[in-house]
Amino acid sequence: MAIRIRRVDGVTVAICAARSVEKAGDVYLDDGQHSALYEKFADDFRSEGFHSPPLNEAYAVRMQAEESNNPARTWWDRTYAA
Repeated sequence: MAIRIRRVDGVTVAICAARSVEKAGDVYLDDGQHSALYEKFADDFRSEGFHSPPLNEAYAVRMQAEESNNPARTWWDRTYAA
């Protein structure tokens, strides 16, 4: 589902793009971008011990490759993964 990220009364909200009217300042995320965010959040929540549905395997492989190709990864793992 495509979504819009919008500030409403000082609060950032995500809303269905099909059920809303575009407004200035909206950030539009298409189906693929929204799916990518879902997959990342699901992976992060699972790594913290929360239940979340399985990742799309093809996406997970690509995401992990991109994250491991980061010069700051060693620092991140040493600081947070320990």
